[in-house]
Amino acid sequence: MDLTKLSNKQIQLIEHMKKGGYSETYISKVNNEINKLLVYGKKYENYLEYYEKFINPKCNLKNQRHKIGLLTLIMNFDLYDELPSRNHHKHKLIDNSNYHKLNSYYKSIIEYYEKTAIKMDKKTTTIHNEAFNCSCFLFYCQNKGYDTLKKIDEKTIINFFTDDKEQLKFSNSYVKNIRIVLKTSSIYFQECQKVVELLPKIKYFRKNIDYLTKEEINEIKNVLNNKSSNVCLRDKAIVSLLLYTGLRSCDIVNLKLSNIDWNNEIINIIQTKTDVPLEIPLTISVGNALFEYITKERPKVDFDNVFIRIDTNYPITKSSNEVAVRKVFKEARIRQNNKKRKGTHIFRYNLATSLLKNEIPQPIISQVLGHTSQTSLNFYLSADFYHLKQCSLDIEQFENINEAYHD
Repeated sequence: MDLTKLSNKQIQLIEHMKKGGYSETYISKVNNEINKLLVYGKKYENYLEYYEKFINPKCNLKNQRHKIGLLTLIMNFDLYDELPSRNHHKHKLIDNSNYHKLNSYYKSIIEYYEKTAIKMDKKTTTIHNEAFNCSCFLFYCQNKGYDTLKKIDEKTIINFFTDDKEQLKFSNSYVKNIRIVLKTSSIYFQECQKVVELLPKIKYFRKNIDYLTKEEINEIKNVLNNKSSNVCLRDKAIVSLLLYTGLRSCDIVNLKLSNIDWNNEIINIIQTKTDVPLEIPLTISVGNALFEYITKERPKVDFDNVFIRIDTNYPITKSSNEVAVRKVFKEARIRQNNKKRKGTHIFRYNLATSLLKNEIPQPIISQVLGHTSQTSLNFYLSADFYHLKQCSLDIEQFENINEAYHD
């Protein structure tokens, strides 16, 4: 490895971590790891080889993960100019996918799917998830002695999806991902179609939505409008965005000052999940909450991100949004039961069902929520109780109905 760049920029990394609020202990460990690398790392081809040679096989799992964390941070800084920010690193030291363990035949199946999926303009994360799940399945087949899928039997396939008690251990989406990869590759590898037909059919299941009630929404609004509440301006602005725009948590994390068009009262973003542009109105409630936070509480930092952590002066993560929601709920004295849902996505359900209740056409609702497919709205329809009640049947025609309910 050429570690010249790391040697020259070591001080820059350490100073950056000090300003970022990292503990002295952690900074010291990073610094010591760099010093070891500069002495011993030059004779290894890459960071992974260095890790594999230097890690003690008897080292416990916790220490192994700690070592991986240190080297991942240093590797991303050295090779990709990525300064640590407490977010997930773009490049991993160890790829936990089974793809690299597959023989050339099985690798070809995955590669054919990936090339086809790219041509279909599938999102990178979708391609990765589908290929990841299928690689696990193919690696299992390989370990069972099947170098190809041509002679694999139904029992081997079913055994992958069931535990010792013959209960299914994977979800519908997991099986669906495997099916998509194999069906796509069956154009070139015809034996894949046979496996597709033998895959178990798992019923699609989702829990009922724990929706926000009208009373809860009013209590949330009271907290947001109360200037003497114990909730900080940043958390109020975050919850205002969730409540009035239905933005995803990841899009709030990545929201930039440059995304806000104050003159035209519009917020323009590129959605993190879909990479599709989204334009949403900057309403009075959201605009006031953002303006107050930016002018009165937001730290003066070089980052363009709207929301900044007070303790580190770095952009927030999705967990910061979760904390903000919990604080508002606590202040509003709602959803303190552990069984009650407290996540950020519940606000998207609320916006979708509110628009449906007000007879807004579904294509417009999909546009407001930033869905790339109108079918994505189908899941939200299960919480549209206003219209679901209109589908209910009159039970007065049934005899002795009161007695049945009494029993």
